[in-house]
Amino acid sequence: MMRTSYLTVSHKAHIEIEEKRSTFIGFCQPLADEQEAIEFVSGIRARYPDATHHVYAWLLGGERQLQRYSDDGEPQGTAGIPVLDVLRKGGIENAGLVVVRYFGGVLLGAGGLVRAYSKAATQALEAAKPIQMQLSCRYRIVVPYTDYDRLRFHLEQEGFWLGEEEFAMDVELTVGAEPARAARLIEICTDQTAGSALIEEAGSTYIPLPPPDPPPQV
Repeated sequence: MMRTSYLTVSHKAHIEIEEKRSTFIGFCQPLADEQEAIEFVSGIRARYPDATHHVYAWLLGGERQLQRYSDDGEPQGTAGIPVLDVLRKGGIENAGLVVVRYFGGVLLGAGGLVRAYSKAATQALEAAKPIQMQLSCRYRIVVPYTDYDRLRFHLEQEGFWLGEEEFAMDVELTVGAEPARAARLIEICTDQTAGSALIEEAGSTYIPLPPPDPPPQV
């Protein structure tokens, strides 16, 4: 059974911190599958071949749950597990973290390593912006060029997810809608095209939910 929703990150990000002359560079990005996770880690290794350590952790959710981590030469339990715990405690899935360390000559001790790797991973995760993904209906919508701009404007105004577009004899849009909003999507398409829009269900997809409105200022 597919998940109705899950928490991941919205984009790639990296940060850099320094702890007792050691430099820690944290990277975070969303991941679609195991192959992408492997490429993410190997890409960072290739980018920083002279680093002392390349500590990583990644977690994939869904039907086939997978997680991997590596201390990459750091004392056992001081690096990979703390980085993985940042994902697990945040409830983050389909995402990975890599923390690159350049040793600065001062030993941090086991506790210092845990704190440094956790701090770098946490800051990288925050920079990548956690986001809620909702299982939603995907629609293929075909409209005349004369209706395209107006329809797209109204869909954007009401916060519908817009995917790929194809421009041929008519314009074909891929639009995502939460199940509770599917009727509203069809209504907008019908109203803004005077009923000329072709609307077809095209399976399901996960779409990002907008962040909650900030609390009012008092």
